[in-house]
Formats: sequence, structure tokens, C-alpha cells
Amino acid sequence: MSSNYRAPLSLRALSLGLAAVAAPLPAMAHGAQPPAGAEVQPAMPADELDPIDVRAERLNEHPYADPDAPYRTINSASPLLTEPLQETPKSVQVLSADYIDDLGAGGLREIMTIQPGVTLGTGEGGNAFGDRFFIRGFDVRNDIYVDGVRDPGVAIRDSFGVEQIEILRGPSSAFAGRGTTGGAVSLITKQPAPVDFGDLELVVGTDSLTRASLDVSRHIGDTVAIRFNGLYQDSNTPGRNAVYNNRWGLAFAAEWSPIQDLRLGADYYHLKTDYMPDWGVPYDLANNRPFDVNRENFYGLTQRDFGRSYVDVYTLTGDWRVGENLSLHSIIRYGDTGNAYTASAPEQPNVALRTVGANAKRRNAITEYLVNQTQLTWQPVWGGMQHTIVGGYEVSGERILNRQGSFTECATDPCTGATGNPRQDLYNPNPYRPWATVDNGVVSRNRIEVASRAVYLLDTIHLNDQWRLLGGLRWDTYDVELRNVTVATGALTARESSSSFLNWHLGAAYLVRPNITLYANVASSSNPSGEQLDSTGLDYGGLDARIVDLDPERNIAWELGAKATLFGGHLDVTGAIFQIDKTDARTVVGSGASAIVTNDGEQRVRGAEFLVAGNITDQWSVFGGITLLDTEVLASGQPAQIGQPFPNVSETSFTLTSRYQVNDQLNLGGTAIYNSERAGGGVVATRTRLPDYWRFDLFGGYQLTDQVEVSFNVLNVTDEVYYDALYRSGTPFSYIAPGRSVQLRVDYDF
Repeated sequence: MSSNYRAPLSLRALSLGLAAVAAPLPAMAHGAQPPAGAEVQPAMPADELDPIDVRAERLNEHPYADPDAPYRTINSASPLLTEPLQETPKSVQVLSADYIDDLGAGGLREIMTIQPGVTLGTGEGGNAFGDRFFIRGFDVRNDIYVDGVRDPGVAIRDSFGVEQIEILRGPSSAFAGRGTTGGAVSLITKQPAPVDFGDLELVVGTDSLTRASLDVSRHIGDTVAIRFNGLYQDSNTPGRNAVYNNRWGLAFAAEWSPIQDLRLGADYYHLKTDYMPDWGVPYDLANNRPFDVNRENFYGLTQRDFGRSYVDVYTLTGDWRVGENLSLHSIIRYGDTGNAYTASAPEQPNVALRTVGANAKRRNAITEYLVNQTQLTWQPVWGGMQHTIVGGYEVSGERILNRQGSFTECATDPCTGATGNPRQDLYNPNPYRPWATVDNGVVSRNRIEVASRAVYLLDTIHLNDQWRLLGGLRWDTYDVELRNVTVATGALTARESSSSFLNWHLGAAYLVRPNITLYANVASSSNPSGEQLDSTGLDYGGLDARIVDLDPERNIAWELGAKATLFGGHLDVTGAIFQIDKTDARTVVGSGASAIVTNDGEQRVRGAEFLVAGNITDQWSVFGGITLLDTEVLASGQPAQIGQPFPNVSETSFTLTSRYQVNDQLNLGGTAIYNSERAGGGVVATRTRLPDYWRFDLFGGYQLTDQVEVSFNVLNVTDEVYYDALYRSGTPFSYIAPGRSVQLRVDYDF
């Protein structure tokens, strides 16, 4: 077994106190004699004693990070990935807490959209507005996890309670269950740290930005530890009229270790967001580009539009080290999230009249879920080979209720009748114009219920000092049921679908040298019918009547790569080539009510990526990478789709953050971001396009005292006008990105 073998998280010491890394030899009892046959050495004078070399490992408030390289993460927080990241035969990118801080971006959406190979998706009435991403060409809006547990419901998330963000790239159903075709995103929450600390941050900036956060970790005696995180934010969106994003949240976590080998945990997370949804600017189909209008133009109505979301999550965990090589981990979580909005889509422009529609898209949805994951980790040695076997089960239930209302729109108050959606001036919209909306009540209720069960088994094998094998199987059952009730008539529409699927992962890693690893893997994933629970429509992945009996879509990916740890062991470099093949893809033949859906489609993504994280020198830290993608529809029930690329994909995307510690007090850095042209569309790319762009950010900090640091961020330094996403329809609109902003932060440690 290799000397640098690392036990999985579930088998590491569970005590909450500061671990003893060096202990004195026990003194003999008074009058005791040395063991028989032992040679008695004469006492030496104190000044002739040999020096004793005592080394202690520095305790770090970030448990998975390299304390000497702020952007480098050594280990995944997932108990399923038991090897150091550089020995794991899979592409896993981890965004550390220090890296997230330096970005100056609090929301998950802002953080993810500057990562290579990740693009932003749009929402509207058919699918939800919120954190929606594409990774390696595929939608992952329902593949977001918190501490390895699926976080259902498209919501708005913040990083204030996050320790690190892990991006598993490529099909990952053997680890995470259904979906995960392009990958999965897991938010690792802040838990009580091995050291006591307190951190208070205050951020002020342009566009009325005020953001305050508090992070405190404390031990209470020898057996209890707690951690509290709080957030308050009040802000407008840079470069946009009438658009704001206000939120507050808290996260509380506690751990109790009544005995050394047992840890019990409980935590609660709350986030409430009040915002003005912003769907950007209209698209000029005649010139095939977003309209060249003032970037500040907001086409919504402040008297009508709103956005509110909340998240409440309660979690219980238990970790028990049953024996030297056996441990048990269990987590029970209940979550309740809400997402309600009325948002104006700037659609159907009329150039001759210089107007554009402010068409209301609405949602009022609640998602509840209850899940239990329990797993055993066992480390036997068979035939001279070390195994780490993780086996477990997952049982979960999800319920989504979306209430569809009827509304009367009117330009004067009181309303005298339906007048439809307003028209805004294309070049000079007035978001503050008087407007009233009368809520006529709920006209229908969509309720989606899901029951899923899974069992899984993974084994990581040390064949010898150089070879690692990782194999895994996961069997899932997925039962989804839709009930739609028309309130006025009581008419019920019901449909349901049941499926089961087996997914697998097989990977091998070869340590050419202790710091260089070659790896390969082949893995699968499955997309069952009705997987996208924020939607009911066929075009959005919902449980349409025409797909309830279809088999799941199947995905297989191949990946070859190399990982190296350079510059004294503090810089990780990863290069990989990959291919994802989707078979049994659902394709629509025909249109309207007569359209049929088949499993005749095939899609392919080929690509390469290069990722870097860590320190080049003691002072110079870097993080980022480049992703190259080539997408193609290989088979379809619609011949015109064959050979076409995917929408929402930048074939080339690049990000690099560089930070230099000038001296003990001063650091300076910056981020460069590039995304190539992206096409709109649903299944295949259409002629609509968003142009490529470069964006540059600057940041830096100065340590005034041992406890106080002052830092700054300048985001979008050049005030570049660029677009985050393009809506899929024939009358699209373009999400315009924020303009330049300046932030000043004061960080007080106590």
C-alpha cells in the first residue's frame, strides 16, 4: 500500500477537540522497575540531551484545502471519492472558499457562470427562473446537491454558508443518481471547524451594494462544537435600471461527540431572497443579434413584476466508527423551498412602431422533500490489496406544487377589464409607469410527486503502490406522478411513469510518479421520463403524456486524462479528453397535438479541458482552465436536426484567476474570462446567436493589522456589454450581464 494513502472522511478521527499530534512518553510509576532484560542507560545531564524534533500538523479552518495554497483543494468532501483528487480517475473541479471570496461574487449563479465549460440557461413560465446551468453541453438544473444530497427545485442560492463547491464533470449517476449527464454540482456546507474563530465581513460598493456576513465557529467543552453563519445583502444590479437583489440568511450547525468514535450533527439553513427578475433585452431577428439599445433599459414593470424565493433545510447526521476499518454514516434531510415571480419577457418587438411586449411569465411553486442516505465504509485487505468499499442506500420523496393563477392586466387602477400585457418603448422603456394587476385567483394546480429508491456499491482498490481502480454500481427506481386539477370544473388530469435503471462507473489511475497520474474512466448515466420537476411541458423535460411509457435516455462517457502536482506539491494541473454519447434520446416528430415522441435520437459531445489550481510560487496562486467542446446530433426523428450542434454551448470557454502576495500585507490579482459565440434553440442550435466576449476583473487586499484586512473588487473592469444566455423561442430575448461595479470589503477576524 502506498505510503501516502489517505483514509476516507468517514474513517478519520471524529473527535471535535484539537487532535494530539505529538504526545509525551508515559512516565513510570514511582518505584517501578524497567522490564526484565532492558538495558539501563545512565542519566545524561540536561545540557547533553539530544534535541527532540516535535512536528505538528497545522490545523486549518478549511478542512479539505491546502493551507499553503489558497486555491488548491486536496480532497473531495464526498465519502464516495475516497482518494486525493489527484489520484481520483475522474474530472472533479473544486472551488475553494478562498477562491470564492476573491471572486467578489456571492450568488451561485454568478460564481458558476465564470467557470470553463459552464453556461447559463434561461427560465420562464414553462421552466423555472433560478440557478440553471449547462455543463459539457447538457442541462444540470436539477443536478445540484448539498453535501451530496440532491437539492430539488430550481431556486436562487448563495455562497455565504458554503465551504467549497465541487463540480463533477461528465456522467455521474453511479455517484449521484438520475440525471447528471453533463455533470453535477455539490455545495459543501460550513460545519464546525477544528479551531475556534470568528469572521465578520462588511462589503459596500457601487449600485447601492451593502453586504454583511458573519462566520463563527466555537467549541463548547470537549464534546460540543457549533458554527453560525449569517448574511444580509441589499443591492442593485450594475448597469440595469430598477433591478435589485436583496437577501438574508442564516446557517447554524452543531456537532456532539459523546464518545470519541461517535459524532452526531444537526444543522438548519435559511435563505430568503427578494429581487426584481431581469430577462434582459429583446432580440433583433432581422439582424440576428440582441437589439443595440441602452444597456440600462429594463422592460419590466416595477408595479407588477416581483421575485421572491426562500429555502428552509433541516438536517440530521450521524457518524459512527464501528471498528478500526468500518464506519457508518447517515444523513436525514427535510427541505422546503419556494419560488414565486412575475417577470416580463421582452418579446415580439415591432421595429416600425418602436415597441416591444412586456409579456408576463409567472410561477408560484413550492418544493418539499425528505431524504435519507445511509452508507457503510469498510477497508479490508484482500490478497495484499487495500480496498475501500462504500455501500449504501438512498430513499427520498419529493413533492412540487405549482399554482397557476389568472390575472387581469390594466394600465389604470381600478381595473375595468382585461387589457393584456403592456407594450414598452423599444428604445426608451418606462419601468415605473402606472400599472395594476388584479389576481383573479388560482385556476389550476399542478402537483408532482416523486418516490425514488437506490442502492449503491463502490470499491476503490490499491492494486499496488502505483495502480488505483475505482468501480461502482447504482440501481435506482424512479416513480413520478402528475396531478393537474382545474379549479373551476374540478377536472382532473393524471399521469404517471415508473422506471428503473442501473448505472456504473469504472476508472483506473496509474501513478507514474508520486506527483503524476494518468487515468481513464468509462461511466454511464440515465435520464428518466419526467426528470425535470420544475416543468410539465414536453419541450422542457416535464412529464408529458407522450413520454410516460418511454425508456430512460442512456448516456455513456469516456475520459482519458493526466493529473500532475507541480511546484513543490502545491499546484494541481489536469488535462483530459472526453466523449459523451446519448442514446435513446427523446425526439419529437410532428407538431402540436398530433406530435409523437420516440426514443430514436442520438447525441454526441466531444471535448478537451485543461484545469489548474494552486500555487506556482509561495506568493503566486492561480485557478481556472479552458474547455473545448464539439457537439452534434447524430440521429433524430426530424432529419433536419441531424448534424446540427447543441444550443447554449460555448465551444471555447476560458477562465483564469491569478493572485500575487506582494508582501505580508498586500495581495493583488485579477480574473480573465472568455466565452465564444453561443446559439439559441431547444434541441439543436438555431440561427440566433450571442456574440463572444472577454471580461476582466481586478481584486486586491491589504492586511492592516493581524485582525483587519481591507480588500477591493472591480468586476467587469472595461464595462463590457455581453450576454449571459439566450431564450430558446422564436421570439427570443437576451439576458444581459451586469456592468462594471466596484466593491470595498472590510474583514475583521476575532
